[in-house]
Amino acid sequence: MGMINTVAILGFLAMLAVYFPISSFLRNRKVVVEQSGASIRSKNRKNAGKSRTKNKTEVVSLANPQDRSIGLTIFVAVMVVAFLLRVIIGGVYHGHEQDMSCFIAWADMVYNDGFHKFYETMTEGYPPGYIYILYVIGWLRHLFSIPWDSATSDILTKMPSILTDMGMGYIIYKVASEKFRETGAALLAAVYLFCPAILLDSVVWGQTDSIYVVFIAWMFYLIAKKKLIPSYFLFALAILLKPQAMMFAPVLIYGIIDHVFLQDFNWKKFGINLGMGLTAILCMVISVLPYGLQKVISLYTNTVGSFEYASVNAYNFWTLCGKNWISQGETKFGLTYQTWGTIFILLIIIATVFISFRCKKTEAKYSYIGAVLIIGIFMFSVRMHERYMYPAMAFLLLAYVMKPRRDVFILYCLSAMHFFYNVAHVLFKYDAANYDWHSPILFSISLLGMVVFGFMVYTTVRHYWKYETEEQEKEIITRETMFKKVSVEKAEKKTVIRPSSKLAKMTKKDYIAMGIITLVYAVIAFVHLGSLKAPETEYSVVTNGAVVADLGQDISLGKMAEYLGYQNNPKYLVDYSSDGTNWNTLYGADNPWDAGSVFCWNYTDLNVTARYIRISPAADTVNDSMMELVFTDTEGNVVTPVNAADYHNLFDEQDMYASRATNLNGTYFDEIYHGRTAYEMIHKLYCYENTHPPLGKELIAVGVLIFGMCPFGWRFMGTLFGVLMVPIIYNFSKKFFKETWISIVTTILFAFDFMHFVQTRISTIDVYVTLFIMLSYFFMYCYTRISFFDTKLSKTLIPLGLCGFSMGLSWASKWTGIYSAIGLAIIFFAQMIRRFREYIYAAKNPGGKTGEISHQYIVKNFHKKLIITLLWCCVFFIVVPAVIYVLSYIPFNDGTDRGLIQKVIEAQKTMYNYHSNLDATHPYGSKWYQWPIMYRPIWYYSGVVSDTVREGISAFGNPLVWWAGIPAFAFMLYRMFVKKDRKAAFLSVGYLSQYAPWFKVTRVVFIYHYFPSVPFVTVMVGYSMYLIVKKYPKVRKLAYVYTALAVGLFIMFYPVLSGTPTTIHYVTTYLKWFENWVLLQTW
Repeated sequence: MGMINTVAILGFLAMLAVYFPISSFLRNRKVVVEQSGASIRSKNRKNAGKSRTKNKTEVVSLANPQDRSIGLTIFVAVMVVAFLLRVIIGGVYHGHEQDMSCFIAWADMVYNDGFHKFYETMTEGYPPGYIYILYVIGWLRHLFSIPWDSATSDILTKMPSILTDMGMGYIIYKVASEKFRETGAALLAAVYLFCPAILLDSVVWGQTDSIYVVFIAWMFYLIAKKKLIPSYFLFALAILLKPQAMMFAPVLIYGIIDHVFLQDFNWKKFGINLGMGLTAILCMVISVLPYGLQKVISLYTNTVGSFEYASVNAYNFWTLCGKNWISQGETKFGLTYQTWGTIFILLIIIATVFISFRCKKTEAKYSYIGAVLIIGIFMFSVRMHERYMYPAMAFLLLAYVMKPRRDVFILYCLSAMHFFYNVAHVLFKYDAANYDWHSPILFSISLLGMVVFGFMVYTTVRHYWKYETEEQEKEIITRETMFKKVSVEKAEKKTVIRPSSKLAKMTKKDYIAMGIITLVYAVIAFVHLGSLKAPETEYSVVTNGAVVADLGQDISLGKMAEYLGYQNNPKYLVDYSSDGTNWNTLYGADNPWDAGSVFCWNYTDLNVTARYIRISPAADTVNDSMMELVFTDTEGNVVTPVNAADYHNLFDEQDMYASRATNLNGTYFDEIYHGRTAYEMIHKLYCYENTHPPLGKELIAVGVLIFGMCPFGWRFMGTLFGVLMVPIIYNFSKKFFKETWISIVTTILFAFDFMHFVQTRISTIDVYVTLFIMLSYFFMYCYTRISFFDTKLSKTLIPLGLCGFSMGLSWASKWTGIYSAIGLAIIFFAQMIRRFREYIYAAKNPGGKTGEISHQYIVKNFHKKLIITLLWCCVFFIVVPAVIYVLSYIPFNDGTDRGLIQKVIEAQKTMYNYHSNLDATHPYGSKWYQWPIMYRPIWYYSGVVSDTVREGISAFGNPLVWWAGIPAFAFMLYRMFVKKDRKAAFLSVGYLSQYAPWFKVTRVVFIYHYFPSVPFVTVMVGYSMYLIVKKYPKVRKLAYVYTALAVGLFIMFYPVLSGTPTTIHYVTTYLKWFENWVLLQTW
């Protein structure tokens, strides 16, 4: 659920964030400027007395004469990008397997067999209107010989939904242009076209809901404009496309009542409308005749009566009660669920009757009633499917553009989020064989649905329970689209328009301090990192033939050790002999020898007396790679075969033999995956590790290319990145605090955090994603300190572009980098909202000036700068990361001859399936809420030196950093909400964007997943110290003492962080603070 949560929450926040920018484009929108008596008194002393008791208001128009051409350009760009995005997604995702298979098969069936035979075997399903569309798709597929299982076939099948999506976007743009200036209308079209829920239904799933919805929405608009006759034909067409369109018949009836009976009724108008309505019905009948009228009628009746369950994966009231896939015939309070559903439908229809008559002259009521109908029916009627609430999103946004109300826009966002959760869970997570009727996820999504319904009731009562005059409409719009009014005197005290703040520059003292800390840490990090030597030559028993080692004479063999190459756990048959003729089996076909893990020494007890040892591949071993093979006698002495020259690559590096495998001479933990894959990339072999993006492993490969395939080589780049984190955190701290002392303290706390040290010295990919996340937030912070009102726009785009570039690198390193996009988006849109507020304030007083910033300049240039900034973001936060991600797969070998794009697509499917279906457990796994308190460290490595001396490496945090981070975060929240501290908000958002997504992850997770949050934890601790010292300067010395204690703890725990041999007594007495802390083997 991690990815689903990320997309749902990010999409919801992004749509909410654009509300105020969109509302600024309302036509004839007025902004009220309040001036208190003191201000007016300075202008007109004669009226000063009156001014003390009553404020004066001024009205300023926010029109922009260039908006038409700008808006049209944006709209065209939105349409092009939205179309291309849909084509790409449509090709990447096959869609819902059952639905897409049916659509493709039906297209071939109707094309090959004709219309008259189509419904001979189908008694329920899709009506003739959509089958006509499938006929065209089948014809095109046969015309161009498109394989049915190709991406092109998928795109072609989804094209009707794609085109009607675009049509709905166009309708929203055209209708919105009546009340919004063109730029605002274009942004509203974008809000619909880029809504994750709309994309999920049309091009990820491949469903057809958008096809009929666009005609129903068009019908609503025409009814509002009193054009009933074309509405009849649109309604007929929608019913031909999907039976669900019949749910909106009440809206058409209300339109007929309003415009035929209640408004200038006459028999001629009645007769024309009746005749045209019957003509529309006749056209429906004629259009289905090729299929057989009786067959089509049976199809509709059977379809309407199918799926007799309280809920069919619709996460609504019934699912909330645990009734998903429960028969609608069961009873509650003496009535069947079906009866209760019918009662609910009648109540909802009655409510819409009241809405219609209470808002007789409100054009938007038809679209809004359509949304009320579908939301109400979906939430409380039986037999609802997960996708049936789809029309609500189109209708709510259409209602908003016709009658702009903030609550309606919020309702659109909420309904889109609920729809996305419902459909995404069914599409990606639903497993009928292992269905949990009482899953908390189902309960949560269903509860969200009830929230949507409740908010809809609130919105209806507030905005659709009475007619509002044109003057009332303007007042409401002005009130809802304004930020808090600011009097002139208050504005003079509080700067609404904030100029760019100068970022603190590094001084000589800073460079010296940063250099010393970095150098000290680098020495500590690289010391005892790993051996610079390891066996390099390779022998394959499968390819080069079985090994028959001749030891020269019978020898009492104790062990056999081998340093394995890139193939993990190959199986071998092992025989021994004294004469080379009569062989005894040591490991046979029934129990073959498992050679162990890659790129480390593996040991096998022999305990036989023999001259010859024969090693041959087991039947299921098709690939193998052995770097060195060593035999030792019972005394531990190395015995080299006399025929070693026959197997040169296998016995040429005997001097590298290690009698005990350690972290210094081989791989440990997940190095067996990531280090191995780096080797495979260099040698263009099949890449075994394919559950994460490849960039991190490519960076590991750089170290291997420099130092060879040895422990130091595969750990070098990660350790280097860990060292580079130190100057990054120092630079960020300097710009954040603007003082050297606290920058030093924060950097030392981070440098000597346990997790930072351990996680950067192991050859895994978490270090790379963490560094790139740090860089992306560093550049975003730099961006938040500048304003495009007083800084050259190109200069403001540089940190923004670097932020997007860094974010792209994090995505290509590990999917957890995607979480950063949530925080970065929130921070960016918060900046845009601030710029918008400044624009509003400047528009109130266009002749004024704040500092060196002219208000007239702001009013004139805001839209242009905003649009360029948003387009820049589209490039650097969408296109550039996508390009980086795709290019990172160039060295990746998936064992096929697929092209780059297809290789990337298949890799994403593999990764998603792996992470979504992972059902493993691990003794050192831990829950997200256990990470900050370090309840369960992860034990990476264990070595036994003697009975009293052990080696161990465990990953967890420095207690003085992580535990202090808990109250520090609470303090940040206090500062953010109570003190309106933007710096605290920045840290809180960054921290939560990396931490909160794990709240909903149900698969096994580990404490190292908290590593990307550690930089934020450290800076939050530093910021808390900074604020305390600022208020109480004398306690600065305590901050230094605290930092020294943190370094002392690092020294104290160093043995169990680095694998340095230490006594069991020392660890159990001084380091094992809790029973759950396993730091080395004590048994």
